[in-house]
Amino acid sequence: MAAFFCDPFFTGIVLQVMSGSPFDIPLDDLTLARARRGNLQACEQIFRSFQQPAFSVAYRICQCRETAQEVSQEAFITAFRKLRQFRGDAPFWGWLRRVVVNHAISTIRKAAKSSTVEFQDFHAQQDSGQDRVGLAMDLESALGQLGPEDRAVVWLHDVEGYNHREIADCFGKTESFSKTRLSRARAQLRQLLDPVSKSQSARAATQ
Repeated sequence: MAAFFCDPFFTGIVLQVMSGSPFDIPLDDLTLARARRGNLQACEQIFRSFQQPAFSVAYRICQCRETAQEVSQEAFITAFRKLRQFRGDAPFWGWLRRVVVNHAISTIRKAAKSSTVEFQDFHAQQDSGQDRVGLAMDLESALGQLGPEDRAVVWLHDVEGYNHREIADCFGKTESFSKTRLSRARAQLRQLLDPVSKSQSARAATQ
């Protein structure tokens, strides 16, 4: 993961909650070859394997369940239509993830930020403990308070592993755009997640 996690504060929070990209799922060559030929059973297998990761990433960026559902469905339609364009020089999951991310970014740039922030820890395992769930809720809440583009940049860079050039390409911007947004998003998350900062903010609000 990126330099975000070199910060001990975030190492103690983010790494306990997130385990990296949920898209990192192997796909055998035979299934992919059959899907390229239009085999519906193979396409359905791919859809079932990546449906949840696609929804998860779309939700992280859009912060709206209904929008994330629409984004992931549209992304699969696009992916299956362009499947023959996948050259195979990188893992299939990375290519599919890029399709989902592109759709999600296009959506948040067209729509106003949703005022509803809801919690759903798609990465946590069912047997996760209370502390892990609490950390996930804090992180979800903090991410929901970021602007749409800031949230997308920090998620893509620090969890999905995108570099600044890749993020800039997604947004049609320069690398400086990605670096500036990432720096701002990290500062906001630190203030929102750091117990000391939260305590100081709470005292200031009561004065």
